[in-house]
Amino acid sequence: MGKESGGGEKMEILYIFLYENHCLEDFMDVLIEEGVEDFLVAEAQELKEFLAFKMPLFKEFRTSLGGRRKEPKLILALVKDEDTIGKMVKEWKKDMELDKEEIAVIFSLPVKLWQKSPHFY
Repeated sequence: MGKESGGGEKMEILYIFLYENHCLEDFMDVLIEEGVEDFLVAEAQELKEFLAFKMPLFKEFRTSLGGRRKEPKLILALVKDEDTIGKMVKEWKKDMELDKEEIAVIFSLPVKLWQKSPHFY
């Protein structure tokens, strides 16, 4: 967690588009094991599903979705470095068949953290 001149701590923001809710606990367990405290889990909705169920013009998408609604989640996490993310992905791949099933999309971007609020527990 190095500091860059001019302020701002270098970190990574981890994005997980989670399509299978039964895996949520597995993702959260690894985040907690790696000491990641700053993460959010939010309800999400795929655009195709939104159009199929909210816009009558696109109701034919319902058949391609199998007529059922998914309940995807979006997990956002501030992680200290790319190596930590690599370790977490390796652990998730060991516990789940991420390469075979449509469980999640995982990616990260570098960020500069300028201010961090204290936790209110």
